[in-house]
Parts: sequence; C-alpha cells; structure tokens
Amino acid sequence: MILIGILGTGHLAEMMVRGLQGTDYRFVLSPRGPETAARLSRQYGCEIAASNQDVVDRCEGVFVALPAAQGMAELSRLHFRPGQPVLSAMAGNHAQVLAAAIGPATGDMAMMPGYANALRVGPSILYPGTAFWRAFLGQVGPVHVLEKEDQFVIAASFGAFSGASFAWMKAIIDWFTAQGLPSDLALSLVAGTLRGNAEVLLREGRSMESIRESVATPGGITELLLGKLGEAEGLQAWARGLDAVARRLKG
Repeated sequence: MILIGILGTGHLAEMMVRGLQGTDYRFVLSPRGPETAARLSRQYGCEIAASNQDVVDRCEGVFVALPAAQGMAELSRLHFRPGQPVLSAMAGNHAQVLAAAIGPATGDMAMMPGYANALRVGPSILYPGTAFWRAFLGQVGPVHVLEKEDQFVIAASFGAFSGASFAWMKAIIDWFTAQGLPSDLALSLVAGTLRGNAEVLLREGRSMESIRESVATPGGITELLLGKLGEAEGLQAWARGLDAVARRLKG
C-alpha cells in the first residue's frame, strides 16, 4: 500500500480518489474542505489528517491541489522530508518557485482534466516526470512527460480547454433540445459524435488537413456550418481564449 497525502480537498482531489480506487494507493486528506473530506472518508475509506503538516508527516507522496493563489504560501509553511515526492496540480506553477517552497522534497508539476481521470481515461501532463508520479498518474489515464518547462506551461492550457469544452457541449446540446429533440438523445448524439471523432484522430494516422477535407465536401452541410463559424470568428475565438490562459499560466 502506498500512502498519498492530498493537500486541498476539493473537486480535483475527489476525482483522483475515485479514479484510484482498487489500486495500491490509499489516501490521507487534509482537513481543508471538511465536507468533501468527510464524504470521501465515508465513501472510499480515506483518512482525514489533523492538519496539513500531519498529511506531510504521514505520507510517502503528497499531491497538492490547493488554490493557486494561496498554495505556495501554504507549502512554504510545511516541513517536508528530503527527497519526498510532491506533485503540484496548481495552475500557474513554476519549477523554481515550487522547489523553493517544498525543499528539501522533490517536486513535479502536473495538469489533468479531473472528471475524465475519475473514469481512468483522462490524459495528464507531467514535468519533469519522476517515476513515482508517472506510476501514480498512469493509473488514471495516459501520461505525457514534458522535457521542458516552457512546453509544460503551454500544454497546461489544456486544463482550461477541458473545462470549457463542457460549456461548448452544453451549448450544442441545448440547440438540439430547443429544436425539439429529447435531451437524452441530444446528449447522446453530441457526446457520441465527439468520442467517435476523437478516436478517428488517435487511430487513423492521417493528417488533420486530410481528415478535414474528407468530411467537409464542397457545397455540403459541414462546409456551410464552418463558413458560418468563420464569419463570426467562432474558431478564432478559441485561440484568443487560450492565448489569455497561456499568458496567465506564464505569470
């Protein structure tokens, strides 16, 4: 059994606990987020520590899901063991700042979608990618280890994209229901289409341009929709939004 402490008991902590049920990992939760901690204790047998320092003292590895604005200050108040593995999932992390806050522990940074990890299908990015955390994240989906910190910071924008994609899917589902389709059918059509198209990207071995050309035939309904989106700069708006996220993550 590998005991993992979680600092910050919120949504992400809950998703990771769910995803890692039935594995060799067990969890000790910080008292932060008492309602979530109590529920996870009842449902999954997690222990609740007396304090954040108690989490650090009792556990082999520490998973940090504290609010980004206060997280580093909280870590700086704790005492870690030399070489203790620490994984920060706080947005806007930088390796040097993390190392200073947790020294003499060993720090990694990660980003993951959360909900998909609860189902063990969510991708994670990891930097610099120590074996301890590669094994941990590998239980809840594919792990992409980044070789450079600047690559990690850009890739971490996918966390915002993941969350925003639910709002986008809801908007499409709402359109279908407004046209009279039952809501369960609308959801199944949208989610099933996206899941199927994702498999095309992952398995076909063709370029994006080749796939796009094959599905957007001249004069067809796909071309019509893309044309209307282009007039409204609907696709370009995603790039502008991700630009803003990347600027924040870079600090």
